[in-house]
Amino acid sequence: MAAATKKQIQLIYVIGSKCGLVDPGNREDDLHNFVFQLTHKTSVKELTEQQAAAVIRQLRENEKSIADDEPVAFISAAQIKKIFGMMYELAKLSPSEATVKLRLCGIIQKELKLKVSPERDIFNGFSERQGAALIEALKRYLRSAKRKGANDGHQQLER
Repeated sequence: MAAATKKQIQLIYVIGSKCGLVDPGNREDDLHNFVFQLTHKTSVKELTEQQAAAVIRQLRENEKSIADDEPVAFISAAQIKKIFGMMYELAKLSPSEATVKLRLCGIIQKELKLKVSPERDIFNGFSERQGAALIEALKRYLRSAKRKGANDGHQQLER
């Protein structure tokens, strides 16, 4: 994989600064924590082009929230409770060998394009908007699982 371009690295710092994440000279500032949360890389210079693009996309979303005078709120405990409740319901409707937490990590990666690790706090750095988007995605998964379950029951009656 190709390393992040100089332009991408500069853009990450520019947008990060606009969002108030940069503390010059501090390699453990909020920007670096943000980058680590998304990519598990400790330095912006270690990013690949794809990872840098994902960081830029997420920073732009945060920048847009700030520009709209919408406070950047972190995911709430109620949202996390709802997400896990939906995941356990999904596990009942559509059993899997994967643990609920591991399955949730996969859904987050697929739906939100964020890489999260089941060994860490999955929701560290999640915005309230991302939590809402995840809940909507899980609703779709549940509707699909219920539909498949209803179809399986209907097919079994016909046999």
